[in-house]
Amino acid sequence: MRTHSTAMLDALIEPMLLAAKIPGAAIAVVARGETVFARGYGYRDLSAKLPMTAQTVYPIASTTKAINTTLLGMLVDEGKIGWDAPVRSYVPRFQLGNSQLSAQVTIRDLITMRTGLPRHDWSWMENASTRADLVDRLRYFDLSVDFRERFQYNNLTSTTAGYVAELVTGQSWEDLVRTRILEPLGMSSTTFTLPDTDNVSLSYHENSRRELVVTRRIATEVTAPSGGSIHSTVEDMARWAWFNLNGGNVGERSLINSKTLAEIHTPQMVVGADPTAPTPNAAYAMGWFVDFYNGYARVSHGGYLHDVNSEVMLFPTEDIGIVTFTNFGPPTLARQIIQHAFDLLMDIEPALPVAETLAEYERRILENHQRIAAVRRVKGTSPSQDLDAFSGSYVHPGYGRIAILHSNKTLVMRRNSLELPLEHWHYDVWMVEENDLFPIHKLQPFDRSSRILFERNADGEISMLSIQLEPAVAPIRFTKQ
Repeated sequence: MRTHSTAMLDALIEPMLLAAKIPGAAIAVVARGETVFARGYGYRDLSAKLPMTAQTVYPIASTTKAINTTLLGMLVDEGKIGWDAPVRSYVPRFQLGNSQLSAQVTIRDLITMRTGLPRHDWSWMENASTRADLVDRLRYFDLSVDFRERFQYNNLTSTTAGYVAELVTGQSWEDLVRTRILEPLGMSSTTFTLPDTDNVSLSYHENSRRELVVTRRIATEVTAPSGGSIHSTVEDMARWAWFNLNGGNVGERSLINSKTLAEIHTPQMVVGADPTAPTPNAAYAMGWFVDFYNGYARVSHGGYLHDVNSEVMLFPTEDIGIVTFTNFGPPTLARQIIQHAFDLLMDIEPALPVAETLAEYERRILENHQRIAAVRRVKGTSPSQDLDAFSGSYVHPGYGRIAILHSNKTLVMRRNSLELPLEHWHYDVWMVEENDLFPIHKLQPFDRSSRILFERNADGEISMLSIQLEPAVAPIRFTKQ
């Protein structure tokens, strides 16, 4: 990259971060086999004023999905699995909520997210378990659409596909990725746990008072194949981008058949209105979205975890790959930094102004506020029983355990290390008290629009609670033990 282009990129990114209130970002550009640009901007730790660098570590989140499918593609090359082989060929006990369709589900169905299963993310968030346990619990989750009816972004099915790799090789998914991908690519700064170094980015979100607060990490490691654990740098991820642009080759060595990698990059499902898509006309390949940006073919995937946004974007016809992450805000801002960098490299006008993306962020905040404000409340009511009657352990076979505690004249919901004080709303309905744990631009099940309903059995005893943990299906019901 020419010196004047570097200066122009600096002049482009720094005002974007300022306008969007993003504390820090990092970006790397690879072109024709060479990392031509890698730089950090702003701060990885805002209060300590620690700078972001190209070596700063961050969770790469769902950009892991492409790594997962590449590993599976290697196993396809070796004849250990087949894209269109039934999952039960490798996991005989595999079953979704519809037992009849379970025998038809293939590896391709899992990674193209067309099984009919919606996200059900809170079944694994802050819920320590093994991948084997997670796969066994799939049968207890409601489906929201018919098999192969449409794309529904899904971390559970991607994780299940990674679990298949473990079964057919007898190795852990982490060991497979390390030895087959990370080490050959020289991604020496990439790990499966938060590394023991101070050059790790904190992350931030806005609370209801529009203050920037540090995000509390929630346990997600069980879903490593879908993006729950890998930490990396933009320098390492630039190597990953070039590997994909270079047909799966590292120097003179081919890690995956170029035809297999091409199939991984080939559109499989129209995405439609799914909010994870980069554009409304995008299709999903296998671990990648495929569409056009500003007239250029694009293969990309974003990630959002712990309020860190990651984005890997490939422009195959131009031999350009760009990686970026931001430690605050909606994923579209990380994507837009890449898009503007590409526009600069190609000397074309940006397709989307920054102001438009920021306006969309404000619109989502307003919608969340309006939804919460519209929740109906019947004043003057009381719980039907003493608070001790609500205390106890509530269990769902798929979602696991939630504890309700009577503490300081109120109820507290506990899920492993996550504790959320509750506020009585009306009758036997409670809500999570307002807190600073979650960003205000995202719909999530513990904001004040999500009511927790306690139910009584025929003897008048509190026997169940329900909460809308998955918006695509009915509230999840936990039975009191």
